[in-house]
Formats: sequence, C-alpha cells, structure tokens
Amino acid sequence: MLLSLLIVLIVISLTNFYFSIQILRRVSAAEVKLSFFEIRWQVHKHMKKYRQLTRQDTGRVGFAWYGYWGSLLGMVGLIALLFVLLSHHAGENHGL
Repeated sequence: MLLSLLIVLIVISLTNFYFSIQILRRVSAAEVKLSFFEIRWQVHKHMKKYRQLTRQDTGRVGFAWYGYWGSLLGMVGLIALLFVLLSHHAGENHGL
C-alpha cells in the first residue's frame, strides 16, 4: 500500500509541475520577466497575474490554475496520509 501511495504521489507531483510550467509559459507570453529559478520556487508569485490574463482572454480562469491548486492539495493530503501510515507502521514494529 505504501508503494502505491508513493507512486500516486510522484504522479501528482509531476502533474503539479506540468501545471506550473503552463502557468509560467502563459505569464511569460505576456512579457512578464521570469528568472530561471522561478520554474518551481516562485509560481505562487505569478498565480494572480495568470488568473487576470486568462480572465481577460477567455472570460474564465485558465484550467492550469485549478489544476495547480488541485494537485498541490492532493500532494499535501497524500504526504499527510503517508506520515500517518508510516508512523502507524513504525508503532506496530516496535510494539508501541
């Protein structure tokens, strides 16, 4: 079970990375300066701008905005679940 949860966590993490790239590509297309290190570390800084740009273009918030937040929440939830399962598993092995 732990292995399958780790695999799902990796898939969700890659999905989150994909949405991060999509957000930064759209913001970059609007001629907003991005540094190389922003690919993972400063996506949140540009979320508001992405939301504004996609609303201007289509009248709706872009799909990457929802995908990013959904996959981020999924990652946090899975990490919490893994910690609970690992602590339970460790307690069983030590007779606690």
